[in-house]
Amino acid sequence: MTWSLFDFTSERNESVLKEWVERERLSRRDIGQLNQKLDMLAVAGSLLPPKVLAGPIYKHIYKLIIHGERMLRPFLCKGPFNMETEYTLLLGAIEANWKLDHNPKEAKANRDILVGNPKRRCSHERYK
Repeated sequence: MTWSLFDFTSERNESVLKEWVERERLSRRDIGQLNQKLDMLAVAGSLLPPKVLAGPIYKHIYKLIIHGERMLRPFLCKGPFNMETEYTLLLGAIEANWKLDHNPKEAKANRDILVGNPKRRCSHERYK
């Protein structure tokens, strides 16, 4: 079984993860590793090992663990509309010195917005 991946969108209807990749000026290597982990998520879903997918770390929020030039920790949730077949990427985060630059509560707030407005997401596309 494969899982569908979606990106939470801003009020401007832009993927918040795509904006994060561009704003953080992620290296090609980091983008490649991010894409690779997301490909693995689409295939294995919740069967990913704990050192790849952690959570839930706060309510319905999970984080992907990506080791690269920078320690990427995008936040995501199962569903929220079909918990058995989809994940939605909610917020990009980076870990440095064992501290995240964003709080999982921010991702939960994005999830809450999405639950109230299902149009606030788009199909996930690989990052360039």
